[in-house]
Parts: sequence; structure tokens; C-alpha cells
Amino acid sequence: MGGTVPSTNDNVSLNDTTPEQAPPAAAYDGAQHTAAVSARQLTIDEVLNSARLPEKRAEICLRADLQAQYDVLAAELATLVTADGEVIVDDEAAAGEVTAAARARELDDNLASIRAEMEDSMWRPLFRGLSSEDLAVFNKEHRPADPTADMTDYNTRLIAATMTEPTATVDEVQALRRTLGSLAMIKLVRTASEVCVQGGVDVPKSSRLSLRPQEQ
Repeated sequence: MGGTVPSTNDNVSLNDTTPEQAPPAAAYDGAQHTAAVSARQLTIDEVLNSARLPEKRAEICLRADLQAQYDVLAAELATLVTADGEVIVDDEAAAGEVTAAARARELDDNLASIRAEMEDSMWRPLFRGLSSEDLAVFNKEHRPADPTADMTDYNTRLIAATMTEPTATVDEVQALRRTLGSLAMIKLVRTASEVCVQGGVDVPKSSRLSLRPQEQ
């Protein structure tokens, strides 16, 4: 990769020390800029016809037992390797003992197997945000005035109001509370809340499970 670096201007002599002159900057035309911006403006009717509410899918693993196994193995693996997968403990082992590298490989294989099982048990309900007006009415009817009050009923109703695929009644969301673990319900509440405060359509994420269980 050696060699002479080519000149940025082959017509300039090596003995010519005169700095190259940059072309003059174009004068700022305020009227032209304003006209260009105005040309891109939408009418209110166009805005009303084009606007879409945010949508987002929650990622819920219905096999909490697998989640628990995953968390235990992932925690042990974190004590053996760095984020880049390099062993961070002495890899020497006494006779009959498993080395850190071998144990890390075993854990990684087990985690991959569990992730495959979890993927088969994933539920990805779709949520759509409420409009600003609808959210204001909803909050007036259901949000406790006391900020320290129990939000369980409010969150249950918000899930029912925003879940669109499948749809769910308040009673059905309460049934989910009695069946699903707390982590699953936290994810449902968080997703319902996020679609009501985001400013635009949510960019879809990969459906692949994250390597970090807390982000699944």
C-alpha cells in the first residue's frame, strides 16, 4: 500500500506555493429558500389524510420457565466471557475439571437451544397509539389524579384500548394478568404507553430474539 500520495490537483506545480482559490460561495437567497420550503408544505387536508398513528409489537415469551433457565445460564456466561466473547478467567483447569473456555462454549450452545425454544413460544401482539384527543379523554376518565395511586386498573384499560392484533377487552387483559408473569405484563404496559407518546410510526424491529434476555 506504499507509494506516493497523488496530488489533489495534477495541474499544480510542486514548486507552486500559491494556495488554491476556493470558488466563491453562492449568495444566500432568502426569498428562494422560503419559496422552496413553501413548495414542500402540506395542506391541512393532506396532513389529515396522510397522518398515521404509531404502531409497535410487544415481544412476549409465553414460556416463563425457559426465560428463567435462560437468565441463569446467561448470568453464568457473563462471569466467564467479555461482551466480545473472550474468556476473562484463567483457562487452566485441574485434571477432570472443565476449562472456562469449554464451559463458556457449553453455556453458549445451551443458550442457543433455549432461544430456539423461546422463539417457538413468542407472542407479538400489535399496539396502535391513541390520538391526542382520544388519549386526553381516556386519561380524564381513567388516570388517577393522585400520582402515587395504584396504576394497575389504568394500565389494564390502556392495554385494552391500544391492543389491535388481537383486540382485547378489559376482562381479557385482567385474565392475562392472572396468567402471565410480571415481566410479560410490564412489556405489555410499556408498549401500550410508548405508542401513545411517540411522534411518528415506529420503525419495525427485527423479530430475532436479543442475546440479552432483559431486552427480549
